[in-house]
Amino acid sequence: MKNVLILLFVAIGLASCSKDTLDSIERDTAQNIIRLNKWFDVVKTETENGETHTEILVGNEQNSYIEFRANGNAYIMKNDQSFADPIPYSMPDNKVMIFDGVRYEIQENIISTITKFTLKNVEGDKTTTIQFKRR
Repeated sequence: MKNVLILLFVAIGLASCSKDTLDSIERDTAQNIIRLNKWFDVVKTETENGETHTEILVGNEQNSYIEFRANGNAYIMKNDQSFADPIPYSMPDNKVMIFDGVRYEIQENIISTITKFTLKNVEGDKTTTIQFKRR
């Protein structure tokens, strides 16, 4: 009986939340998942007019990992144990990330997958994707 009452109170509490509150909770959860631990493989792919250029940002011989911090910056740890210049980022909602000044759509539901996420930006004929993976 006690469990039923607790479940009832939780259900009433969630039902009374506004859409903005629920969106904020989803965004905060997505941010926490992104900030959790480090991303060891990051690949940026640009496709324009049928030509594709791929660049390994992290996981190559120069950079070990990238980590997103709560201060709104991402930091790449170089193999010599120094950090590259900070990369600003923000998440206006759980499906959008502004990374280094460019607005990207997040392709996955980050809340359901914690091992990878992909950013995608389309501007005219140019499509840029950045895929982040954990090991």
